[in-house]
Amino acid sequence: MLRFIFTRVSLLVLTFIGMTLLAFFLIRLVPGDPIETMAGERGIDPARHAELRTAYGFDKPVIVQYGIYIGRVLHGDLGKSIITQDTVMSEFLALFPATVELGVCAILFALLLGLPAGILAAVRAIPSSTTA
Repeated sequence: MLRFIFTRVSLLVLTFIGMTLLAFFLIRLVPGDPIETMAGERGIDPARHAELRTAYGFDKPVIVQYGIYIGRVLHGDLGKSIITQDTVMSEFLALFPATVELGVCAILFALLLGLPAGILAAVRAIPSSTTA
């Protein structure tokens, strides 16, 4: 029993590391500079740009940025949106009910169409011919 629990916990840790690595590095593949995105169309002067890069930690090596990211995620801090300046958790909580509603509707749609279609396919199945 203890071995089973250890295996599950180790898989949970590996999954957490894998998902955070994926999220962290995929967001870095998005073209553009986050500071420029925050500034919008009006732009930003180079001195302020350098100041904001330091404030947000973009001047640090990527592995250090990942360590800071993991520390914040483990404490429940998902950061602030660069666009809205609101916390990511509050945006998530505001939009999560719509996600649940969409999921429930998709499940109901699949049940209402898929279940009768499966039953109909089973009833009208062509018997296989057996050769002796």
